[in-house]
Amino acid sequence: MKHELDLLDNAIDSLNEALTKYQQAKAGDVKAYKFCVLHLSHFMELVLKHYVTLAHPLLIYKNPFAKGFDGESQTIGLQEAVNFLKNEGRDLPDKFLDDLNWLKKLRNRIEHHKFDMDVAQVEATIGRLISAFVEFDQTHENIGLDDRIDLAQYDLFVVLADNYDLNLKNAENDVEVACLANRDDPEFQVYRCDECGHDTLIPNEDSETGYRCTFCGSEESDDMEVRCAMCDMPWPKGLMKYLDWTDHGDYGYYCPRCLHDPEYVKDD
Repeated sequence: MKHELDLLDNAIDSLNEALTKYQQAKAGDVKAYKFCVLHLSHFMELVLKHYVTLAHPLLIYKNPFAKGFDGESQTIGLQEAVNFLKNEGRDLPDKFLDDLNWLKKLRNRIEHHKFDMDVAQVEATIGRLISAFVEFDQTHENIGLDDRIDLAQYDLFVVLADNYDLNLKNAENDVEVACLANRDDPEFQVYRCDECGHDTLIPNEDSETGYRCTFCGSEESDDMEVRCAMCDMPWPKGLMKYLDWTDHGDYGYYCPRCLHDPEYVKDD
């Protein structure tokens, strides 16, 4: 018996496996997220190579002009496929590329070393990637994913492809409602969430940082203001240093001015 898959079929096969593992993880088998990441990474690399072959089949090879070239020669990687598509004028949103890079780094840690992963972050990123990919495919090539997804995974695929935008709209609506309810509070601030990249981080009494994202649930942002432990002035957290000033375990945030950062303080 011979089992043979072309480039696109191989990619879709990995997508179906990724969706299967996602289902298992959501059902309680958290370790299945590891295999979901691996299969989704494989899908993304192969499907972007497929788009490259639509320009010319030989363009997926690193050196198609080599003397000993054949169908087993080394092919390009994910980043090279992305570069080709960008150079061809395809619209690849920065957030989509950031998520691809995040996925690639996590895949490399899984394959080559020890790793840890935030389950909520994995779920959010997988949803964003699938949603962004579907939008990209419908705009440019339309390879007919609806007809290629296994029936057992089809409903999940639709949820991941469609629900990201719906969840984002709901999160943005929650921010709008909170802003209206606190419009007379000068201390009320909305920040960009470091985790998902949306302006959906708002004050939350149950959060350790005092803020929580209405979209992904993260509680961190480098933009949120914290007070300097020395001068008590508010600064964006991303500009502060978290230090043990006394060497006695008394950690606190210290601003650039108190630390005499030359970009903020001119010493004569």
